[in-house]
Amino acid sequence: MRRSCKDRTFLFLSALLIFYIGWYALNSSLRTFRDPAEEIAYLHAISGSSPILHNIQLCAYNDIDVLNLIISSGSHFLERQSIRETWGSMSHMFNVHSQRLFVVGYQRGNNLFKDLSNEAQNEQDLLYLTTDDNSMTLKELYAYRWLERYCPNATFTFKTEDDLFINPFLLHELVRELKTQPDQFQNRHLYNSSLDSLFLAHLNPDAYTFLFGWAFQPGKPERNTSMGPYYVSYKEYSKDLYPRYCSS
Repeated sequence: MRRSCKDRTFLFLSALLIFYIGWYALNSSLRTFRDPAEEIAYLHAISGSSPILHNIQLCAYNDIDVLNLIISSGSHFLERQSIRETWGSMSHMFNVHSQRLFVVGYQRGNNLFKDLSNEAQNEQDLLYLTTDDNSMTLKELYAYRWLERYCPNATFTFKTEDDLFINPFLLHELVRELKTQPDQFQNRHLYNSSLDSLFLAHLNPDAYTFLFGWAFQPGKPERNTSMGPYYVSYKEYSKDLYPRYCSS
């Protein structure tokens, strides 16, 4: 009996020691691999109310007919590169000029700062915000604020996400018609949906800005924290139902 008690005590102390070693190793690795350059860049951006990385010359081109705003995540380099090599590379068609902008947010400890810095320098199409990378809504809202300041010459903004494939021919053709034939909108449809309201809004001299898309009926905010980027806290939106809103 005494020997059995000693054995249990030994096993308990051994398990406790292993747990402590594992805990210490984990915390040490987090401290070791946290990028100080990223921390400094983040704090500097916060103090200046600016993005961590951005290209203020993105819209230096005088005539930008449509800016493709693409919501992404820091780790989605392959998705962004696929877009750059396919539909995102088609920027001049039908006498319409487009530009692309990828939007990513901040996620502490992801150790992507060096990679994102190199990508931003090489591609000149990355907006790296201080807002949470998991919040799709906040990234989009802050991106619109950035566009208002640095891209006032963009006539249209087309918002999408990095897991979607866009038909650039159709998009450029539609923008061309809005530019050259805005009054010929009768019986214009896209995938069985009328485009009359889009053309009418563009023709309205009082509609300086407008939002167009497929309207969703009121739905409930996602309150389950496990839903990641789709989670919405009561602090962010306190009501039980959304108003009608445009699809992404």
